[in-house]
Amino acid sequence: MLQKERFEEILRKLPETRIFILGDLMWDEYVRGDVSRISPEAPVPVLLAATEDRTPGGAANVLKNLRDLKCTLGVLGMVGADENGVALQHELEKWGIGDALHLIRMADRPTTIKTRFMARNQQLLRVDREKAIAIDAATEDRVLAALEKSIGGFQALIISDYDKGLLTPRVITEAIKIAHKRNVFVAVDPQIKHFRQYVGCDIMTPNEKEASEGIGMPFPQGDDDVHSIALKIRETLRLPHLLITRSQRGMAYFTEGKSAYLPTVAREVFDVTGAGDTVISVYTAAICAGAEHTEAMVLSNLAGGIVVGKLGTATVTAAELGNEIVRPLPQLREAGS
Repeated sequence: MLQKERFEEILRKLPETRIFILGDLMWDEYVRGDVSRISPEAPVPVLLAATEDRTPGGAANVLKNLRDLKCTLGVLGMVGADENGVALQHELEKWGIGDALHLIRMADRPTTIKTRFMARNQQLLRVDREKAIAIDAATEDRVLAALEKSIGGFQALIISDYDKGLLTPRVITEAIKIAHKRNVFVAVDPQIKHFRQYVGCDIMTPNEKEASEGIGMPFPQGDDDVHSIALKIRETLRLPHLLITRSQRGMAYFTEGKSAYLPTVAREVFDVTGAGDTVISVYTAAICAGAEHTEAMVLSNLAGGIVVGKLGTATVTAAELGNEIVRPLPQLREAGS
């Protein structure tokens, strides 16, 4: 039985953790309003826009989650040589990252922006403005040199892959090696396109679709299927730990000789945007705070449940997690693997 006092101890230690993020930075933009009619020009709804706002997204949302947990942070990513890139840099500078903020400005592409058009709580359309081509070898050299120079002093590296061009196969492979040379824990939020590149990372957190498609197996219909997928992933990628998120079915964790299944906390879902960012952020921070992997799974499961109950790209705080652990926790079911 996982004890409330143990989780309180982990939450208290979160501000002592030091985590570096390597990944695809972007803006998440929202145009919100209401729909009351269909356009006479085409069979599409007419959105009467009421508000517009934007927040740093992608790997920056991982950063934001960790900021709200009071972790010490570093980040390496790229932005376009444009006004949106300058604005993103200025926003991140407000977050207290200091000299650990490393942005590579790219003249050959714009800063990525994902614009979501929302009618009340319903997403009508998403428009992406980006040029998601792989960086060239010279830029890869710059990225890896910056990472090697910056990673010292951090406990963990989170690779946040949105397939926007920064994380090439070479960058992924070398980043894991650079981190491990310094005994830095490596957590990966994967992309299907690069799935087989994350060899030897310490933990990967795919959802069921990413896990099954990434390793070339059918979408799982139950625990036995998830178990088979996990065995193949761990064997192929030589992973010591694997966490598969399962939407309304919760999470499944796998390591050598052990598996654990955790149901989700029942709650109303408003928006799943960024939930994966929250899961990997809380999981990694908990490990850095001394949690066992099953303890980190429980906390990240609670965190994911909190953020899907919020609108837009949301985060969770240690105080919110503290409020959750005073309630009865979902029952963890462990088995041999």
